[in-house]
Amino acid sequence: MTTNKQILLIVLFLATIFILSTLNIYAGKIYGPAPTPVIYRTYTISMNLTDSRPTTASLTGIASTYPLLYREDTLAVNTTPVWFATTGQEFTIYITNATPVSANQSIILKATSTANDTGGITWQLEVPLYLVFPQQIYAQWYVVITENLGGNSYVVFAFRTGLEGLTDLLNNLTEIGGYLMAVNGEPYYLWNYYYGYNPTTGTRSTYYEVGLPGISIYYTWVGQGINATSWPSQGFSEVLEVLKYGFSEYANSTLINELELVPNETVGEITNYGYTVYQRPRLVPFGPLAYTSPILLLPNGTIINPTCLPGTYYILTVYYVTQSGYEIPIYETKNYPLGLYLLNGSLLFGGYLQAYDFYNMTTIPITPVQYLAPTYKSEAMEYTQCALTVFTNASIDGDGSIMKDAFNGSSVIPTPNNLPKSGGTLTGDYSQVNAEVLTEVLTHEIAMYMKYCLSTALYRLR
Repeated sequence: MTTNKQILLIVLFLATIFILSTLNIYAGKIYGPAPTPVIYRTYTISMNLTDSRPTTASLTGIASTYPLLYREDTLAVNTTPVWFATTGQEFTIYITNATPVSANQSIILKATSTANDTGGITWQLEVPLYLVFPQQIYAQWYVVITENLGGNSYVVFAFRTGLEGLTDLLNNLTEIGGYLMAVNGEPYYLWNYYYGYNPTTGTRSTYYEVGLPGISIYYTWVGQGINATSWPSQGFSEVLEVLKYGFSEYANSTLINELELVPNETVGEITNYGYTVYQRPRLVPFGPLAYTSPILLLPNGTIINPTCLPGTYYILTVYYVTQSGYEIPIYETKNYPLGLYLLNGSLLFGGYLQAYDFYNMTTIPITPVQYLAPTYKSEAMEYTQCALTVFTNASIDGDGSIMKDAFNGSSVIPTPNNLPKSGGTLTGDYSQVNAEVLTEVLTHEIAMYMKYCLSTALYRLR
């Protein structure tokens, strides 16, 4: 027979179950279910980063077919350390899916690091284990490297792979000597051999590096007259003392790179002031200069074609320096960037400075990148669209207009606080620059300071 005490215990038991169930439901509504902890696998990606100089194989290949280009590029690599433009710079690597994966996930893997004194860099990528184990996810992938300047990201390497597994992609990136598979099925080898100036030995050495198409270095050569003829021998030493060269790069109307250089007499002596390269003596070399193509990656994952980015241009200036130290511009041009190209549908590159070459009497891109050479003509195609989305970011508000979101008041590119500095006397030269020339008339006031008839050698560019 059930006693009152037993009935009370049963009631209390049922009440306890009811209260606990109610609390559990209430807590679930407020806090949600307890999150499942994500387990990560770390992938370490190490690279030696260099600029867009040609590989040793490419340089050898143009020796007989393009002798002038070969001489220019040879001078560049013989006098420029491979790390000249990358040492101490901050780079970010992104890996994102270019095509849909299961459950329509948007995968964004990224890491940021700073290159050491010789351009070496290591990124640690934390990858959710479920993306690579027990089965890897397959897709086409974007691999993007940006250089971080003034709080903004500029693309120095961008590649779309063919269909492959994420584990395979990460293994190739972590492997020294690894490659990426292009959309056409051809391998693109990240690591190549490059020549570079060795400061320890004072000679050229061979290095195993990963080239960045978005970073260019160059020399400018200044002659007299509209066809880059040599300066007269009388008074040439004074020319070396009174000329300076200025380089300014703007993106979205904001200065992102500024350099001012005096003649590089060390390179002048090596080349007999241009004769060994151009067969013309007494040309004035300026450099080395390094610049990053203004290919902007927005926070919302959109790459902007520099030809569509307002206020994006380069200014090149030659100054006459008076005895009292005043710098008077005697030649100045405003130059716009080259558009973007795709190599084999995968490698994105471009944005290079374009300038008029008075030696060859034509406008050329000022970069040593080998993919603009005629040998790659069938593989490189122009990318004419203004934007390329490599990932999406839901936290970016807007009406879907990429250009509006990019250039509204809150997205104005700030003034950079880490402008690249020129350095060293035995660094950088630039292939394909071919004697940019001084062509303005000197004023009467300038002529008063000159001890020779410099004014008769210059003509105003019109």
